[in-house]
Formats: sequence, C-alpha cells, structure tokens
Amino acid sequence: MSSKWREPKAPKSAKPATYENALAEILVSLDYANLDMDFPRIVHWLRQLPTGDRDRLLGELEAIAATDAIRRDDATYLLDGLGLRRIHWEQP
Repeated sequence: MSSKWREPKAPKSAKPATYENALAEILVSLDYANLDMDFPRIVHWLRQLPTGDRDRLLGELEAIAATDAIRRDDATYLLDGLGLRRIHWEQP
C-alpha cells in the first residue's frame, strides 16, 4: 500500500538561481503586483543565491523602494509588508 503523503517541496523556478534571473523575476513580480502569490518563490530564489548576490539584490530592492516612483510602493510592501527584510538568511 502506498502512502499519498508527499514531502513539501520548494516552489519551482523555471530558471537557475542567478542574480540576474532572480532580479528579472522580482522586477516582473513588482510590475504585475503578484507579490503575495510570488513571495514564497522570491524567498526560494534568494535562498539559492550566494550571500553576496543576495545582499546585492536586497540592496537593489531597497534602492527601488527609495527612488523608483513607479515600483516604490510594491518594493516597500515586499521588503516591509511581507517581511523580506526581516528574514534570517543563514541556514541553521
């Protein structure tokens, strides 16, 4: 008898986790305001990045939140409302 229980899996990403791909996907999410639905995927992409790239990408998001008139509200919501800024990135 087989069990129908499945181990939870991280959301699938069609592209490899690189800085450029993650930034492009996050910008698409900002443009189309799918942040609530895309948040788990965004966290997954960021966890796959090396620490330096992840920090650089978070810096880009902070710059967008501070300077981009079109994406400002969504970037701020992603960082503060959904809590991207509060995540502890180092794995235990």
